[in-house]
Amino acid sequence: MAILSNKRSRIGLHTIPTRRFPPPGEHTRHFVVSYALQDYTFDPARGAEELLDAFVPMTDRHHYRLDVKGPCGSGRYEFCGLADGFFVTFGDGNLNRPQSGYLSCPDMLQIYVASRGDGEYLFSGGDQLSLEAPSTVIVIEPAGEPATEVTLSGCARYVCVAVHREALEALFCGSEYELPVVLQEFLEGKLDYTVARALPLSTALLRCLDDLHTCSLEGRRRRLFVHSKTVEIVCHILQALEHADGFGSPEATILTARGVLKAQRLLMTNFATPPSLESLAHEVGLSRSGLCTGFRQILGQSVFDYIQQLRMEQALAMLNKRDASISQIAYAVGYARPSSFSVAVQRHFGASPTALRRRILSTK
Repeated sequence: MAILSNKRSRIGLHTIPTRRFPPPGEHTRHFVVSYALQDYTFDPARGAEELLDAFVPMTDRHHYRLDVKGPCGSGRYEFCGLADGFFVTFGDGNLNRPQSGYLSCPDMLQIYVASRGDGEYLFSGGDQLSLEAPSTVIVIEPAGEPATEVTLSGCARYVCVAVHREALEALFCGSEYELPVVLQEFLEGKLDYTVARALPLSTALLRCLDDLHTCSLEGRRRRLFVHSKTVEIVCHILQALEHADGFGSPEATILTARGVLKAQRLLMTNFATPPSLESLAHEVGLSRSGLCTGFRQILGQSVFDYIQQLRMEQALAMLNKRDASISQIAYAVGYARPSSFSVAVQRHFGASPTALRRRILSTK
């Protein structure tokens, strides 16, 4: 495991030898992650200072969404305080230039999962940990450690979870022995240096990330959903940390994940006329077999099944409206013959396109 601190230093997974981003300026902000939930009540009056474009309250004063727009970039970020010492934020942002700050998270387990974006942690001892997506990073920071320099850059899609030592202890009350040894030491107050580790972005974590970003629920149901997904992320991270030494080459995993996620984005915009497997693999820098294997490992389905899923999702959206015939929908989602489209819809939804449309429109 990579140990990064000013007291001891070992180069570990995904550490990088030189600074990739400019150092922070003289007036760079220092952020301290607090334990108390009440410290995260947002004041919309600060919007001008924070370049706030919109403030959207969600379920309570500790759950809100911020739309930010300014010279440095833009983005949409959602924060949810689940309990004292247990917080999650996730968002999509586009930074016009790298943004740096100093971060202190005393007695916190930090989890960062990203499918897009770049950045780095620079620890006081000089060690660096890359945040170049796709990435999963954990940092365990006992109280009293120096602030960490954090830089984010590019177009980012991420989720960040912070769990205080007391909150983690409450989650595993009576079952602390199930935690990885380093976290047992953390709970017992025996850890006196920062522990940081980069892990591969697993299928389960990628799905959690996508589920949070695509959630359409509102009100209390949304908060419950966010809570459940955050706990799921913590569980997957603990499992990955427990078996970290069992992973294969992290460099190979990162390259494969990056290629698969690029292929996913290409197919999302070209599912009606997708490229061949050979062309797609060449476009994302993988072999044909590497793309197929990586697609199943990271997205849990084959390339063909993913294209079918995208086509069926678009078809369902079009069947919700009356302005296109079944044949027009078939051609629009990539079928050369309406009969083939009907067979695919029947197989996927258990009803013909006409029956499915009738069922949908009858509920409106």
